[in-house]
Amino acid sequence: MIKKIALKHVVVIVGLLVSYAYAERNDLEEIVVIGSEDEIIKVPGSGALLNEDDLERFDYVDLHQALSSVPGVYVREEDGFGLRPNIGIRGATPDRSQKITILEDGILITPAPYSAPAAYYVPNISRMENIEILKGPSAIRQGPHTVAGAINFVTKPIIEGLSNQIDLSFGSDEYYKLQGNFSGFEDKTGWQLDLNSYGSGGFKDLDGGGETGFDRAEANFKIQHDFDSERPQRLVFKLGWSDEDADETYLGLTDDDFKVNPERRYRASQLANFETDHLTIHLNYGIEISDSFSINTKLYWHDFDRAWKKLDGFIDGPALQRVLINPNLFRDEYLLLKGGRDSALIPSDILDVTTNDRSFNSSGVQVSAKYDIQVGSVGHAISFGLRYHYDEVDRDHRQEGYYMVDGLMVSDQQARGSKVQNHAETDAYSLYVSDEITMGNWILTLGVRHEDIEGLKRNFLTGILTENEQNKTTGGVGLAWQFSDSVSLIAGVYQGFSPAAPGSNADPEETTNFEYGLRYRGDYGNLDVVGFFSDYDNLLGRCRVSDPPPCVPGDEFNGGSVEVAGAEITYENRYDLSGDRSIMLAFNYTYTESAFQETFLSGFSQWGLVKKGDGLPYLPEHMGRVEVGLVTPKWSVTAAVRSQSEMREEPGREEIELGLSADQYTLVDITGTWNINEQWEAQVLVQNVFDEDAIVSHRPYGARPTKPLTAIGRVKYNF
Repeated sequence: MIKKIALKHVVVIVGLLVSYAYAERNDLEEIVVIGSEDEIIKVPGSGALLNEDDLERFDYVDLHQALSSVPGVYVREEDGFGLRPNIGIRGATPDRSQKITILEDGILITPAPYSAPAAYYVPNISRMENIEILKGPSAIRQGPHTVAGAINFVTKPIIEGLSNQIDLSFGSDEYYKLQGNFSGFEDKTGWQLDLNSYGSGGFKDLDGGGETGFDRAEANFKIQHDFDSERPQRLVFKLGWSDEDADETYLGLTDDDFKVNPERRYRASQLANFETDHLTIHLNYGIEISDSFSINTKLYWHDFDRAWKKLDGFIDGPALQRVLINPNLFRDEYLLLKGGRDSALIPSDILDVTTNDRSFNSSGVQVSAKYDIQVGSVGHAISFGLRYHYDEVDRDHRQEGYYMVDGLMVSDQQARGSKVQNHAETDAYSLYVSDEITMGNWILTLGVRHEDIEGLKRNFLTGILTENEQNKTTGGVGLAWQFSDSVSLIAGVYQGFSPAAPGSNADPEETTNFEYGLRYRGDYGNLDVVGFFSDYDNLLGRCRVSDPPPCVPGDEFNGGSVEVAGAEITYENRYDLSGDRSIMLAFNYTYTESAFQETFLSGFSQWGLVKKGDGLPYLPEHMGRVEVGLVTPKWSVTAAVRSQSEMREEPGREEIELGLSADQYTLVDITGTWNINEQWEAQVLVQNVFDEDAIVSHRPYGARPTKPLTAIGRVKYNF
């Protein structure tokens, strides 16, 4: 039971370690890179980098699984494939990853990060060289959402010469991944084409039969030119397209039905379908003015359309959440969901199937500069960035009614119009300045960020136009002291900010975040120990379509003061054996506690009645991962075990299992790789080896399972 955060004033006893094996990228492109293994011990603030080896080892397509090796990152599973990730960092809500800044090559990449920050699109990790996770004071450079941190997807570089690769995978439940990467370089110009298609027949079984899988496809083309000039200059153009067709639903199960068959789907989800189309254009120009001064300019444009047709409840009946939590109380509605009875000709027996149609557009230009200067014995690395960004979203949620007849859903042929129809847009200017000051064994980083945001929302159903302005300046300080060649101490404090939506009457979310810890890099491996504390002045909650009345999609609510504290520890080492063999060991652990500091009643369904001292939902107290591998020049075998404690899904102080909660789980993955020769490589992957079934969430509607035992075979050919 938490009355007050206990970690605010104590010495950190656990923290963070990350594998920092970085591939360098030319500074002209201004791709955010945390640092190199040699330099990381000197860097103030914390962060993590998953390099290409990390991503290839288990070849995860699910971002949730890939990020399990990073402490302080929380996920809420939903569909088992990570199609629409729910990711939070250091206490920020994971709901649709809306409180973190997500970038691709340093550019905002989610559909509308200001107007509608829910991340219904994230880049495909199969085409990435690195994934960077920024936490602590370093996150202040990557807005607009700085309350927790940022994730930057770094695409594969164009390399000199001719390089081609075919990558094929097939597995359980009709899983497939087909990828081709082709590139060439001649004189000063290089190009790259990445084609990728992956999907699955789905692991859930729809009552009465039907599709439950998904298919995704994408094509990305990149071309770069290095100018033949006195000073280095580079121009990079990138064009990307992707689409998705998924028979995915919000509808889960009752807890009792989950115990019998966790992979079941009710008949009322038979019409579920999610379709998207995404276009990306990026232009990146960099020039090195002198050995100490460089400038980079990026222009970008994104277009994203999505339509999700799914069960949204009953035309005139109880909310789905109430039915699934209390099926005996709402037996008639429960039987309709299962197709166990036919609908009567009354509104309460008509199933509400709504197509949530949304169109997003975002564009912008950002300019950054770096200047290194030495003043006596003090070094300054000054960074500056300015960005103009525009984004918009159009929502049209069209309602239809269906009867359940002999287990099939039959349209009632009634025109019902739209439940939601609005337009929201945002113009935003942002500026940051930072100075990394080096004085002997001390590095002090000072940073400041300013956001100037203007937004509007037009409700076409009511004719109401609302506008708002938000202006916020935040600052941060990071300090690193290299105590010895192998040990450094770090500390930092910064102000976090997450803007309210266009036209919202709610106040933006604001925090003051602290971190402190140590790093060790030496003969006994790599160890990072970091503690964090986040003091929320004003928590911000945002309603989604899955939240029952009185929540209206897009409405925002303030939750007052909240405290979140935690600690992260990671250890990594490699033990050499005879015969060019070695054992690789990696471990990470995160402890988190949280407490609302006020008592209040909220219209936001995920909060409801909150009492002072209640813990936040979707923050597991314990989570961790252990990875052990045997590596030889020709083959390797690696096992990973990740575990998460049970977590509450609504605020509370009582024992977690007494309220709405997700299960504790432990999952084991194993992979083996064989380097046949310089061209061919084969791999076998087994996920959830012991086929553990656990409820990972009751949201959106009802109990949802872990992904079951999955076996995948993979082969790569380089030419």
